[in-house]
Amino acid sequence: MQTKNTISQYQTDELIGEGTTVNGTPMKWSKWNLIITKRDLNLYVKCGMKPHRGWRVTDVKKYFGIKGTGEKLLANFMEIYNEATTHNTNI
Repeated sequence: MQTKNTISQYQTDELIGEGTTVNGTPMKWSKWNLIITKRDLNLYVKCGMKPHRGWRVTDVKKYFGIKGTGEKLLANFMEIYNEATTHNTNI
């Protein structure tokens, strides 16, 4: 019997550590996506607006490996965000 891969793309990006430079400081893509997704998800849940026309909440769910709708989805995401920010003060 095959088992499903339970590691999310966010966790994979966190382990690989590839990234970009933001204001002259190196930053992992996982951290960049975490910051941008916090902005986008808050806009989507609290204001009912899509951040841009290509944005899909399904992509957020797949990337971070979370489930839920509305406030529950935001709460699940904020658990990941808070965990990441307690381990790294650069966010």
